[in-house]
Amino acid sequence: METLESVDAVIEKYSRQTTPIRKWIYVAIGSIFVGCAFIGLFVPGWPTVSWMVPAAYLFSISDERFFRWTMTNRWVGPKVFEYYANGKTLPKHAKKWIIVLITIMSAISTYVTTIAGDPGYGQVTIAIVWAIGVWWLLKKVPTRE
Repeated sequence: METLESVDAVIEKYSRQTTPIRKWIYVAIGSIFVGCAFIGLFVPGWPTVSWMVPAAYLFSISDERFFRWTMTNRWVGPKVFEYYANGKTLPKHAKKWIIVLITIMSAISTYVTTIAGDPGYGQVTIAIVWAIGVWWLLKKVPTRE
């Protein structure tokens, strides 16, 4: 896997242009993700980088200036840059913990849905979404050591 050494190299590889209407839509949605990431700077347990990665993607297909900012800001920029510089891969240990957390939260959601009196539709939906999420992480998201 090729590792890119600079922000300019990442931008050159991943930045794309789109129509003006799509640009504004993508920037608006990306800004919502940035807002959610901003909350994570102050709320323990709320993710920051997890919100900035989709924001960076949306900015990469709409506005180069915002895309550059996602990789150079002082709070989460280095992690977003690392993600892109390493070919949009996740470290093996990160994948493992993501799967563990998805499993724990799905189990809690299933339990709460059950005690709330759901006849089974909610539990089945949670199980299907859990299976798709874990499958996607294992098969579709590239891993690095």
